[in-house]
Amino acid sequence: MAAKSEQPPRPAAHEFSDADKSRARQWFKKAADCRERREYDYAIECYITGLGFWPEAVTEGHMPLSSLALQRAQAGGKKPGMMEKMQKPTSGKDAKQAMLNAEHLSAKDPANGGYLDAVMKNAVKAGYFETLKWIAPRVMDSLRRDAKPDLARFRLYRTCLVEAAEAANAAGTVADAAWFYEHALTSVEFLAARNPTDAALRDEQRDLSGRLTIAKGKYAEASTFRDSLQDADKQKLLHDADRVQQGEQTLEDVIAAARHEYEQDRANGNKINTLVDLLLRRERPEEEAQALAVLDEAYESSRNYSYKVRADDVRLRQLRRTSKALADQARVSGDDGDRQQARLAAGELVEAEIAIYSERVQKYPTDLRSKFRLGEALFKARRFDEAIPALQAARGDPRARTRAELLIGRAFFEKGNHGQAAEVLKEALEGHEIQTDELAKELLYRLARAYEAAGNVAEARSAFNRLLRLDYNYASGDARQRLESMKES
Repeated sequence: MAAKSEQPPRPAAHEFSDADKSRARQWFKKAADCRERREYDYAIECYITGLGFWPEAVTEGHMPLSSLALQRAQAGGKKPGMMEKMQKPTSGKDAKQAMLNAEHLSAKDPANGGYLDAVMKNAVKAGYFETLKWIAPRVMDSLRRDAKPDLARFRLYRTCLVEAAEAANAAGTVADAAWFYEHALTSVEFLAARNPTDAALRDEQRDLSGRLTIAKGKYAEASTFRDSLQDADKQKLLHDADRVQQGEQTLEDVIAAARHEYEQDRANGNKINTLVDLLLRRERPEEEAQALAVLDEAYESSRNYSYKVRADDVRLRQLRRTSKALADQARVSGDDGDRQQARLAAGELVEAEIAIYSERVQKYPTDLRSKFRLGEALFKARRFDEAIPALQAARGDPRARTRAELLIGRAFFEKGNHGQAAEVLKEALEGHEIQTDELAKELLYRLARAYEAAGNVAEARSAFNRLLRLDYNYASGDARQRLESMKES
């Protein structure tokens, strides 16, 4: 039989005041700003502080924090030390604080299943069922990844979900009860498939299946015409999202409606993409963090790579925005510290591009656009021997052919093979359709530089002269000065 809790039923829902939600959102915004500045540890503190005001903030708090944890781990963030673990107990009378302590530790060690279990256990104890519906699939994913099934963890998982289902039933929230029973049953089926002779598991499977059937029957009976009208109202709000311009309050309402629809069915691709589209519309860091959390969870649960592609595109857009802002600041201030920060941001962006586009090329070997992006990033990183073959493959894409050939020529130039660079750049220029656009000018400039470095003065002069007829001050006058220098010599 399924394990039953000796605890009294707990409330299936909590009400949080608008003032608490507002304070939480202020901390979530601060967390998102810190994340964009790569201040990961303080961002974690901000998310946890915000969740202290609104512990059930799944899409605005828990999910962005989970996404941040992965980003921090990829950046080499350290796991919590012994002192920090002692200062943040994950059990005790205060279930909310214990849950937040566990989540804080999990954010610094996302692969630790014990912290996930503690978040789940305390969410049940506190009656935070929205949080439980978020953390339970993550716990189950952790259990599946174990090389050998951890029976104690599986037992805790089932106990928590059955206890939550009983409390939900007592509170009359039959939809939640059905959800909890269904996920508890899934865990038993997972073990039963690996232990087909275990009679106790079969008994528990039958018991949970019966409870689930009863809960689903109650839920079907509770569906009313009034529910349909409420759904229609939400759909009307979602239709407003198609407008080109919206007032702030209208957009807030649309996002709230989309979030509600998504939370009812987190596996629905249309609902996922609708919510993400809306969250990305204003380019606010805190809303982008929520969008990333939605996409990360969708990818983790479905393994649909398109969700990861979109999430990575958002991350690259954030990194480019940060890099540009720091470069602009350094340009204006002239401060050495600002220049160093700009260089670090640019380096982080390039490394991220290499990692992301390498993965995409491996996933989709025929994606020539990704091969071009990879070659471009490798060129920026001065990894020319790796960049050249990627760019050569990318030439098969007509949209990227000339840009790829330009970078190939430049890579040969940087390697000191000036004659080869000149040949590649000459062919690229001859094949370029518009001989007077900016790309043609850059091809001419790089070709002239290659001829100059190879000692082919006549060809260099010819290319520089041709360029100056198009743009006399090209490259801030560098082309003109080089030509004049050759004439003097």
